[in-house]
Amino acid sequence: MSKVYYTGKKLFDGKTCIEHFAMLTENGKVLAVGPEAEVSCPADARRESLAGVVTPGLLDCHVHLVCSDLAESGDISDRELSRLVCVGLHNANLLLSAGVVACRDLGSVRGCSLGIRDAINQGLVPGPKVLTTGLSISITAGHGGSIALQCDSPDEMRKGVRTIIRDGADVVKLMASGGVNSPGPEPGPCELTEAEFAAGVEAAHAMGRKVAIHAHGNTAIRRGVWAGVDSVEHGVFMTEDIMDEMVRRGTYVVPTLSAPYYAVEEGLRVDPGNPDHLRSKSVIERHRNMLKRCSEKGVPIAFGTDAGNTFDPYDKAYFELVLMVEAGLTPLQAFTAATVGSADLMGLSGSLGTLEAGKDASFVCWLDGDPLEDIQSVNGGKQVYLNGKPVTAF
Repeated sequence: MSKVYYTGKKLFDGKTCIEHFAMLTENGKVLAVGPEAEVSCPADARRESLAGVVTPGLLDCHVHLVCSDLAESGDISDRELSRLVCVGLHNANLLLSAGVVACRDLGSVRGCSLGIRDAINQGLVPGPKVLTTGLSISITAGHGGSIALQCDSPDEMRKGVRTIIRDGADVVKLMASGGVNSPGPEPGPCELTEAEFAAGVEAAHAMGRKVAIHAHGNTAIRRGVWAGVDSVEHGVFMTEDIMDEMVRRGTYVVPTLSAPYYAVEEGLRVDPGNPDHLRSKSVIERHRNMLKRCSEKGVPIAFGTDAGNTFDPYDKAYFELVLMVEAGLTPLQAFTAATVGSADLMGLSGSLGTLEAGKDASFVCWLDGDPLEDIQSVNGGKQVYLNGKPVTAF
């Protein structure tokens, strides 16, 4: 791939906005970015003008590439499993079409996302960068058991974490609480003991893996943060004392506002009387207020959609940015979370998250307006580039 000299009206490099910019790339890597007057065009570079506003590609820290209702019963034939792998790859590319150049899969049927990751890494099939846990970890009869390895004591937790790492997990995902609709002593009841939290986190960190926890309820979030997890996924019933501790520890929140939004918007449209979808509607305002307060306090924030959850689409992952702004973040804060913050949490800051020398030339041209001024612009047209190559419609 030859050198390419891109120019355009506006670029957000992950740190600052540059008007009338130039970006020089070679072999899918950025060589230089800055005002056009300061970045020269080599004689051997091809010139290309980029339309719209350019930002780094999005990184989605919470997706589920391979889901199936049949997983609840375990009744999945080999034929169906092979079909699901193809569906999962299709889903990964739907994310890419939405501007997501890297994603973190936090639990898939039979751990199928491990193979999808490997195939993409080997260049056998196209797709975004994928990190995955393969199987998450839950208790017997716990939340998310269909995409998890069941562990019921500190010793089982240690072995479970080591098992999924042996099988290829990039990250460890613990199902720490029930869902917002789960029965129990509090909304999102805690499903892990303090000893199980401690064992899981210790085992994961000892082998260089970060720990994400599915946690809605206050007790689960509290136990997880004090045990040293790296990110809290969802976090609906988080209180301010926990936020303060997350600031102190550098623990991320990945709010996944899309999950309850689509459960309500699409779920109630399809099934207006469904009590689960009605309960999801009751937590939306609390969820948004939690994120706003986290932002005000300085809790690290990353971007995640929970795509693959019921009614939660892959090809509209960018809409999470709109929901984050509606919750109280500025467009710049939302984009920073979706690029710089997510890259840090995923351990990909060396290659993604910003557009600067040495990093991947993976970016999005937002074609209909300026999303840094009007976040609704993300709903318009876009052109995605992955490692310097334009992504064709999928």
